[in-house]
This record gives sequence, C-alpha cells and structure tokens, in this order.
Amino acid sequence: MKGFIKMMLILMGVMVFQPDFQAQTVEFRDEPLYTDLKIALEHPGKVTRLALTRQKFKRIPKQVFEFPNLRELDLSRNKITSIPPEIAQLKKLRILNLERNDLESLPKELGDLMKLESLNLRKNEIYQVPDAILQLTRLNNLCLSSNPIFKLPAKMTGMVQLIELDIRSTDLHPETIKSLQDALPATRILWDSDCNCGPNH
Repeated sequence: MKGFIKMMLILMGVMVFQPDFQAQTVEFRDEPLYTDLKIALEHPGKVTRLALTRQKFKRIPKQVFEFPNLRELDLSRNKITSIPPEIAQLKKLRILNLERNDLESLPKELGDLMKLESLNLRKNEIYQVPDAILQLTRLNNLCLSSNPIFKLPAKMTGMVQLIELDIRSTDLHPETIKSLQDALPATRILWDSDCNCGPNH
C-alpha cells in the first residue's frame, strides 16, 4: 500500500525523497518534495519542500514566494541571473540550492533568511559575497565553489557556526584562505590543494 501511495505521489509531481546538497538531518526531510509548481500552488500552505530543477528559468518564478512554510528550495540547473528582493518573504527557509545558474551577485535580502542552514551557490558567476551573509547566524553549510569570487566579507572569519565551507575553484587569494583556516579551526574548509595555504581542515 505504501509503495502504491509513493508511486502516485511521484506521478502527481510530488517526490517523497530526493538527495540534495549535503542536506542536514532535520524534521521535515520526510515530508513530500514537490516538483511541479502548478500542483504545489493548489495547497501552498502545505508545501515545505520544492524542487524546480532543469526548468530553464531565467528568473525565479514569482509564485515561489507564495509558499509561507517553505523550508527547502531547490532551483539548481536553471539559467537564473538574479535573486529578487522577494526572497526575504521565505522566512522559514532552511535549505537553498542555486547550484549551476548564472548568478553574478547576491542581494542584501539574502541576509533576511535567518533560519537558513544550507546554501549552495556552486557553479555560478558570483564575484563577491555581500556582508548580508554575516546575518545568517544559523548557516552551517556554505558552498561557493566554482565561482570567480575574489572577495569575502572581512568579518566572515567570525562565522564560527559553519560546519563546512567549500571555496574550491574560486579566485580567492591564498592569504584570505589562510585567514579563514586560522579563524575557523572547527570548520571543514574545502579549497584547492595547490594554493599552499597550510593543512586542510
């Protein structure tokens, strides 16, 4: 019976399980993962997990911000060029995956996602990380790899709550990476081994 229900959910555009970027063990992981925006909009208050990958979106659909209880949002593998200020409306968001898009910058409103725990920005075109990210005091998993990032907020060394920071394939100066390693000894920092920054954490 459970197998039949799971199959019906998949056919309806609702997936029960789907792996994502190093998702944390949280209570909502067993809740349905919606993969069809139209179906999700039929009962927006019940949607906590939404995955709209490989849709060729150039911007985030405005309907995404109509889910007040959204905790996990996967918009990876699209062509999104910017994050609108409306992202601040997703107050309960805890996992945000924007891997493999065309983002060049991040809005200050990103700092309003006070419950965010995991942020994946891998393989975009981001040059600089704004100070707003310092407001994410619950963030424990941050992936910035494969971006032409050359500058991080000076006070990022104070983000001691980070469990993992991925800065591989970026344009960060070796001294910046060394400063991060010295300031965040408990954080697992992933970086390119040829930068001669010292021991890998």
